[in-house]
Order: sequence, then structure tokens, then C-alpha cells
Amino acid sequence: MASGTRGLGATIMAALLLLLILPSAAAAVPSIDARLTRHLPLPQGLLRGPESVAFDAKGNGPYSGVSDGRVLKWNGDTLGWTTYAYNSDYSSEACTASVLRPETATESHCGRPLGLRFHLKSGYLYVADAYKGLLRVAPGGGEATVLVTEVDGAPLRFTNGVDVDQVTGDVYFTDSSMTYQRSQHEMVTRTGDSTGRLMRYDLRTGKTVVLKSGITYPNGLALSADRTHLVISSTGPCKLLRYWINGSKAGTIELFADLPGYPDNVRPDKTGGYWVALHREKTELPFGVDSHLLALRINADGKIVEEMRGPKGVRPTEIVERKGGRLFMGSVELPYVAVVTRKIKDVGLIN
Repeated sequence: MASGTRGLGATIMAALLLLLILPSAAAAVPSIDARLTRHLPLPQGLLRGPESVAFDAKGNGPYSGVSDGRVLKWNGDTLGWTTYAYNSDYSSEACTASVLRPETATESHCGRPLGLRFHLKSGYLYVADAYKGLLRVAPGGGEATVLVTEVDGAPLRFTNGVDVDQVTGDVYFTDSSMTYQRSQHEMVTRTGDSTGRLMRYDLRTGKTVVLKSGITYPNGLALSADRTHLVISSTGPCKLLRYWINGSKAGTIELFADLPGYPDNVRPDKTGGYWVALHREKTELPFGVDSHLLALRINADGKIVEEMRGPKGVRPTEIVERKGGRLFMGSVELPYVAVVTRKIKDVGLIN
């Protein structure tokens, strides 16, 4: 009997160990190592923060908005970045940062382009500028036209994310807070501010409507591949939300995914899912191994299927997937756009 008891105990222990091990194995997802990246350096000086990354219909770019209020275009290693667009208040004298005059002191006047997205058919570039509102740049670039500065009598205080329906040309965008501006973005998280709005600009009528108000820190957003819903990052609560545009749930918003960090922009991947940039992890410590989650790939069902890890000093705001396994990374802090290239074995792991 004693021998049988020991055998039963050993079996139970083995089963418990399996229960402990299997969930961890199931949770494991392919991981991209972003410690070594190619840099597309911004022009010298105190210029920084290429937050959003966009490409035009011909695949030219990337284009990115930077800390002095301009949108720049990358023209290859020889030419580098050149000015593509600017707002009516931009001037190099007033908007160029210095040690005594950081960009945070001038951005309310000079503007701060955040989300960028092209309407590929028309060639127009739409810009969510934190201070100027929703802007549009004609093909070829130049001075941006202001489309929206207020909706329903309430001014846009923190215009942030943008996406374009490539079929209708309608533009979806977020106003992260009706209380705080971008320079006070930490207060939006700290206070749990829930005055954010999701809006749609109708290309045909030129009118803008509020689709949903009372959202907690809505940031980036992306239209689903089938155009039935939007996926929106809710930064403070570390969640992705889904807003239904069509179908029986039209006009409703629901949880799409819980995240282990604070999400910024959301961009489609190549398989009907999304890349979500994480500015930092929920439980991140300032010491220890110099590695943290930079981004997650989420499938169409809201499940995490891939991750990207890199140095703690890199805090991305956007990941854009292009051909050849290239992933372009924007940041609100760094003086460059980073390019991560998947290894061949990594590409084979994509679902």
C-alpha cells in the first residue's frame, strides 16, 4: 500500500507540474528582437519625435510629423528627410527648438502632428495635429488646409489618431481629451480623464460628427480590413476597444483586448490583424534587464499572436508593416525612425 501511495503521489505531482507548465507554453508567442535596428536619422539639431509613419500610394516615404510642427518625407539615404508639409503658423525662426526654448514651449503655436494617413486614391494626406485639429495636405505637399477645429461647438483640444476609409474617403479621428492638451498628456492618464471623443469627417459633405464620446484616453485607431469596425487604443486603461460602424451592433463600443502596457497608435498588419505600439509596460521597472515590450501584433479576434522586444530607452508610438519583413517604428521621443527587419525564420511564424 505504501508503494502504491507513493506512485499515486508522484502521478499527482507530475499532473500539477504539467498544469503549471502548459499555460506558460500556450501563452508563448513569437518574439521579434528589435535591439539592432536601422535608423533614418532626422536632420541635426533638437528635432525629434517622428510619431506616426505613413507611405503614399506609390510606396514612397516614410512620411512623419516632427516636433517643430512639420511633416517630413524620407527620400533615401542620399537626400534624407525634406519638408513635405507645414501649417500656416510654421516658421523656422519661431519653431526651431533650442536649449533655452524646447519644443514643448512652442508646440501650441507651431503645432504637433501626431497621426498621419494617406487617402491613396486622391493622394491627400490627413494629419491629426494635437493643437491645430484635423488637417489635409494636397498631393505634392505644401501648406496644410485646416478641416476641423471643433465639433458640436466643442474645440478639439488633443487631436491624436487618424485613419481613412480607402473606399469612401471618410476620415476617422480621435480627440484624446476635452480637458487637457498634449503637453498635459500625463494628466489624462493620472486623472482617468474620460472626455475623449471618436469622430468621423464625411468627405462628401465636409461635416464632422461625434460617433462616441466619454471615452477614456482614446489614442490611435485603425479601420478593420472588412470596414465593419474600428479598433481604438485606450491608453490609460491599457485596452483596445472596438467600435462597430456597421451591422447589428452599429454605434456600440466594446472591449477588444486587454494589454500588458500602454498602447499608442494602431496600424493594420498583413493578415487582417493589427500592430499596437506600447509606450511602456504596466509593471515595468527602471532597473534590471534592459528589455521591454515595444509592440504587440493582435489578430482579428483580439488575441496576441506576436511581440516585439527592445531596449527600455526605446518607447515606440507606432509600428507600420511593409514588404520584405520590414517594420517601421515611430516614436514621440527619439530623433529617428527605426526600421526592424524580421529574420526569415520569424516571417515563417506569422499566422
